[in-house]
Amino acid sequence: MDGAIQEFDRALSIDKNLAQAYFHRGVTYIDKGDYNRAIADYTEAIRINSNYVNAYVNRGIAYGDGKHDLDRAIADFEAALRIDPNTPMRGNY
Repeated sequence: MDGAIQEFDRALSIDKNLAQAYFHRGVTYIDKGDYNRAIADYTEAIRINSNYVNAYVNRGIAYGDGKHDLDRAIADFEAALRIDPNTPMRGNY
């Protein structure tokens, strides 16, 4: 996982606006149990692309499962559903 994080870091050093790189690095951080960094990466992906449904879903999971912040988790799930009412509410890797 550390190698994957290094590759995403390298991609982001070339282009800071790669929402997908932030998203996938966030997935890697979730797999490592580092919910704070995952949330930060999903937040950055959403800043770049405010309609990034999977980033909202995964950030909601990080808030709910990792931080036990159900209010923020629900807010992210609701945001995802506003963008795409058919979005499944499970991890989107």
